[in-house]
Amino acid sequence: MLRRDPRRCFTATATASLLVVDAWFDVTASQPGPELATAVVMAVCAELPMAALCTVPAVRALPSRTRDKAPDTDGSDPQVNAATGFSPK
Repeated sequence: MLRRDPRRCFTATATASLLVVDAWFDVTASQPGPELATAVVMAVCAELPMAALCTVPAVRALPSRTRDKAPDTDGSDPQVNAATGFSPK
């Protein structure tokens, strides 16, 4: 993450997903009573907030559509014309 590698969104997304699935599994697999209460407290106070914190760098690592401008295919850019097969008349 310190090197700003764009692939960090995959790791952060996978970590967040696993934390949510773990919280869900712990709550659904626990016995009623103190075990269920512990699972809910752990999910609400630890696992789900950490999943939300992992989601922030995942979203920030995604490319922005405003920065990635679509190439202009009006015939003025020869590289785009060669790549797309477009040739102005």
